[in-house]
Amino acid sequence: NISTNENDSTPKQASRGEIVASAVIVPEHQARLAFVTGGNIKNVSVIVGEQVKAGQILVELDNTIAQLDVERAQRTLRELTSPGAIATAEEAVVNALETRDDEAQDVIGLNYGRASQELIDEVQAEITLAEDRVELAQAAYDRVANKSLENSNRANALLALNSARTYLNSLRADYQWYISPPSETDVTKTTSQAAVAEAAYQEAQWYLAALKGEDIPADASGAMLAQLQQAKADLAAAQNRLDQTRLTAPISGVVARVNAIAGEYALPGNILIIVSDLNELQAKTTDLSERDIINVKIGDPAIIIVDALNEDFSGKVVSISPIADTLGGDVIYEVTLSFDEQPTGVLGGMTAEVMIGE
Repeated sequence: NISTNENDSTPKQASRGEIVASAVIVPEHQARLAFVTGGNIKNVSVIVGEQVKAGQILVELDNTIAQLDVERAQRTLRELTSPGAIATAEEAVVNALETRDDEAQDVIGLNYGRASQELIDEVQAEITLAEDRVELAQAAYDRVANKSLENSNRANALLALNSARTYLNSLRADYQWYISPPSETDVTKTTSQAAVAEAAYQEAQWYLAALKGEDIPADASGAMLAQLQQAKADLAAAQNRLDQTRLTAPISGVVARVNAIAGEYALPGNILIIVSDLNELQAKTTDLSERDIINVKIGDPAIIIVDALNEDFSGKVVSISPIADTLGGDVIYEVTLSFDEQPTGVLGGMTAEVMIGE
């Protein structure tokens, strides 16, 4: 029912008006695997046609150094997260809490007098008595002041007077300090110490939470926390370097190609393994022209005729390439079609013909 007039320049179509194109059967999911970095191939563990599961190691490079780096990073992290380290962190939280509370009380104390009224009254009474003692000592000294410097009575009286004055000055200084408000320096020092204690307590809490695997804010800080996070980052980086020495199957399927031999050097980016999921097959057109593509839309029904089986299967259009290619000077577009039901006996790479449309 298909027109084969070679002189007809109109698009090739079936008699019912469907758009006809050649196609090839391909897996819906196919992984083409290569190493990011080069290295000597240590082991190739699969052969063509072998069934593999997602996550299975297919090819491995010589990775002795990478494995040592992972083990070293694991030991460091184990030390930092050991039961002993957690106990030490718990003790640090308790100590930091006590310090924080003490400093907070000092800040509260800035709003009150430096001494109780009772103590201030007591000092005032002592000042009164000390003033009397100074007067008595002054009178006693005045009586012997005209004596010679070598006179013992004069010397004793002078010592008593100086001692009484010193004691009185000390009491007056204490009294003045008790009744005076805290200085700007005192306020700054006390509040800054309280802020430091609060920050230290918060950082101790964050570190303990991180050790226990609990969630912490993204902006959490602290020297110990930074050390722990660096150890985790070092382990992740070492594990990533080790992973890059292994080609693992990202999907379950059949090994379609093996281009690796143990002992050879694998170049970065060189495709060594192809894994295909043959349980999900599709058809991709290979010569659908620009004149036909304007009449094709996603969801259109289609008939997929597999040449090798001489059997047709129903399907539909699932994607249309937005970028054209060329074939013998003609502009073509790739259209992908899915089977309504996965066919039996159909293999990847088989040729087909598709008819798209009502």
